[in-house]
Amino acid sequence: MSTPSSVHGLRTRLTFWFAIAVLAASATACATESVVPVDPAAYRSELGVVCEQTKQQQAALTDPVDAATTVAFAQQVAVILSAEANAVRALQVPADLDNDHRAFIQNTDDQARQWTTLASTSVDDPAAFGDVQTAILQLTLGRDDLAVTMNVDACRAAGSSAS
Repeated sequence: MSTPSSVHGLRTRLTFWFAIAVLAASATACATESVVPVDPAAYRSELGVVCEQTKQQQAALTDPVDAATTVAFAQQVAVILSAEANAVRALQVPADLDNDHRAFIQNTDDQARQWTTLASTSVDDPAAFGDVQTAILQLTLGRDDLAVTMNVDACRAAGSSAS
């Protein structure tokens, strides 16, 4: 005959081993859950929409005509590009485009920083101003190369022709 304490001990051990089995089963289930692949065409389409919105926002800006409006213009472009980088970060990325995706975000962030630098660079210092403009142009060309590689023409700079 079992004593009450031995029955209690048996129940405790069984409960413990049952809990271990449940945890092991749930860990296995989590480990074997497959990640749903992202459709590359859907990703490219979503990225293209983000880029088109950015182009529209930039096209709506008034072109600068003097030092004061250049500062405001550059600040606005920086804000638009920062928002674009954040929107692109939120996209689900196909595995085969992950490196290009990160490079695209980095390029966009770098452009935003350069536009912020341009806003704080005096037009009275043509060498410094020209250096920042050159950096922006180089980043824009790099972005165009990424857009071609990623097959997202909508992300090429306005006025760029498709290759």
